[in-house]
Amino acid sequence: MKKETLKQQSIYVHMDNVINNVVTSGITFCDFMNGVMSPPQNILLLKHQFQDASYNAHTSFHYSDVRDLAELKKASVSQNGDFCWVDFEDLDLVNQLTAQEVAELLYLAHTGRHLRSPFYYKLQNNFVYLTMNDGRYNKVYYRNLDQFYHVLAYAIWKNMMQLTTEKIALPFVKRKKIADIPVALLKKFATYFKEGICISFDDAVKNRNQIEVPIGYHLQDDMQELLRSNELIGYDRVVAHLNYDLKKNEWLLIEEGQ
Repeated sequence: MKKETLKQQSIYVHMDNVINNVVTSGITFCDFMNGVMSPPQNILLLKHQFQDASYNAHTSFHYSDVRDLAELKKASVSQNGDFCWVDFEDLDLVNQLTAQEVAELLYLAHTGRHLRSPFYYKLQNNFVYLTMNDGRYNKVYYRNLDQFYHVLAYAIWKNMMQLTTEKIALPFVKRKKIADIPVALLKKFATYFKEGICISFDDAVKNRNQIEVPIGYHLQDDMQELLRSNELIGYDRVVAHLNYDLKKNEWLLIEEGQ
């Protein structure tokens, strides 16, 4: 069954490692920027609602550079509707984009699908970031999928930190420091990512010794349902548990049947 939620904690992942795109829910732009190994320095804004972006006359796109990205990361992107961008290395090369290439970028932002490779030689981009509701349904192309695993590691770490501190009301009570999750551990999920999984923090079980987070497999709806509903998507079975040992500060992956 689906479960209503006001504040989503669960993370959904569906990966296509043929064309290197990952659809997620529960991971925001801020999570992306905090987790990615090599954060973008400049982004060409294909769709956005921000007032302070610079304008590029050649493409008619706005853009933000490294000076603006720190503020953009703090913004509540989820309240600004469509947010689609591609990173680039040098503005001079943006000015060399052909009309065909600009049209392809427009198509990519409008449909969420690429006509040719989403990685452009002139832009030297490592990412294409597409969302209509940031954190609820995001589609990101990664030139190097290892970058995604680092983003996911950060998002999981952040959720685990929230679970360990959610009942702390007094400011002088020391918060538990959660160890970083090993990327190698997350790569063990790779086979499941191809079909779609839910890292179900909403169904996590916590006691004095550990936090146990179920990994749900065989999602009951297409992930685009997350755009049409305020409910979480159900899953047919639990294939593993992602556990954090609070005493040893260690992460464990316990697969069902082991």
